[in-house]
Amino acid sequence: MKNSLYLIVFLCAVPFLFSTGCTVPAEGTVNLTVASAAPPIIATPVQVVPPHRGSVSSWFETTSRVEAEVRVDLLSKGTGQCEKVTVNVGDQVEQGQVLAELERRELDAQSRQTRVGVQQAKTAFEIADRSFNEGIGASAERDNARFSYEQSKAALELIDIQIANQTLRAPINGIVTRKMVQEGMVVTAGMPVVSIVDPSSYVLPIEVPEKELGRLKEGQEAQVSIDAFPDRIFSARVIRIDPSINPLSGTVRMLLSFADADKPLLRESAFARVKLAMETKGDVLLVPRDAVLEEEGRKYLFRLEKEDESQYEPDQLEGLRGSELFVVKRVDITIGLEQSDAIEVLEGVEADHLIVIMGHHSLKDGAFVILTDMEKELAYRATLTLEEALIAAKKAKDLTVGSGQDGRSSVSTAI
Repeated sequence: MKNSLYLIVFLCAVPFLFSTGCTVPAEGTVNLTVASAAPPIIATPVQVVPPHRGSVSSWFETTSRVEAEVRVDLLSKGTGQCEKVTVNVGDQVEQGQVLAELERRELDAQSRQTRVGVQQAKTAFEIADRSFNEGIGASAERDNARFSYEQSKAALELIDIQIANQTLRAPINGIVTRKMVQEGMVVTAGMPVVSIVDPSSYVLPIEVPEKELGRLKEGQEAQVSIDAFPDRIFSARVIRIDPSINPLSGTVRMLLSFADADKPLLRESAFARVKLAMETKGDVLLVPRDAVLEEEGRKYLFRLEKEDESQYEPDQLEGLRGSELFVVKRVDITIGLEQSDAIEVLEGVEADHLIVIMGHHSLKDGAFVILTDMEKELAYRATLTLEEALIAAKKAKDLTVGSGQDGRSSVSTAI
C-alpha cells in the first residue's frame, strides 16, 4: 500500500519537472536562439588583375659562346731576334700600327751593298745605251747592260721587302687577345706573333634542329643573357642561315648579330643563353602565367564575380575587414603561345574580366573572396597579436579543410 502511494506521487510530479526544465536553462547549456544565428562569412583574401592585350612569342632556347667573325692570327714573315714588342693582351690597335720589331742590321748592310750594285748597273747601262745611239756600240751590249740594271733593281726591291717584314704591323683594327712573342726571342718565318679580333664583328653562332628550318628566317629576333651581365638582356637578330644541314647533328647553323651599342661590352668566347623567337603574335589577350592552374591536363583559372551582400545579415559580414564580397568561378581556358611571364588565352576569358593571380591555389568554384594585395596583407597582419594570428591561421586551415562541394566555407555550431 505504501509503495503504491510513492508511485502515484512520482507520476504526478513528472510533468511539473519537465515544464520547469524547459523554461529555466540549466547551468552549462547553450541558448538555442544564439546557436541558430546565421554563421559569419569567411572569405579568402586574393589578388586580381584584368587580362591585357599585347605581343607574345614562342621561343627556341639553347646555349652558345660569343665569337669574332673577323679574327687574325698574325704570322711573322721575317726572321731574326725580337728587339721590341709594343703591345700587350687587351690593347686596342689600329690597322698599320707597329706591334713588334725584329733585328735588321744584316739586312740593312745587304741593302746598302745592293744599292751600290744598282748604281753601277745603271751607269753601265747608260754608257752602253749612249754608245749604241752614236753607232759605236752593239745592241747586244746595250741589252745586257739593261738586263743587269733591271736585275739589280729587283734585288734591291727584294731586300727592301725583307727589311719591311722585320717590322710587324697590325693587319686590322681590333683588340689583341694573345701575344706569343717576347723581346729576345728568335722569331722565324711563319711563327705566330699575336692574335687580334675585331669587336665590331662579334656574332653568336647557334645550332637549330632541322625540323625548325621552315620557321627560320633572317631578321628573327632573339634575347641573349650572358653570365658576365646577369641583370641585362641583350638583343640580337639572325643575320645568316647556313644553306646546308649538319649530317652528324641534324642541325642548321645560324649566326646572330648584336646591337652595335652592346658589342663593346662583349668578350670572345663568353657563355650565352639564347632565346630565339620562333613565332610572334601581336594584339592578343594575355594573362599572367601565375593565374593559370592545371588539373589532369586541363588549364583553368579563377574569375571574379560580385556577390550580392544584401542577402546577408550585417553580423555575417563583420569579418570582411570592410572589403567588398566576391565569389570566384572556375573557368576552363584554351591557351595559345606561352612565354615566361604571360600566356595567350584563346577561349574562356574576356578583356573586362578580373582573374585571380594570388591566393587561388586552395580555392574552389564558388568560394567567397575579398580583394587584397601584398601591402594590405602585410599592414593587416602587422596589427595582429600573436594570439590573433594563431586564431586566423586556424580559421584559414579550417577553411581549406572544411570547405563544402560548392567551395563556400561551412560553419558548424556545437550545442
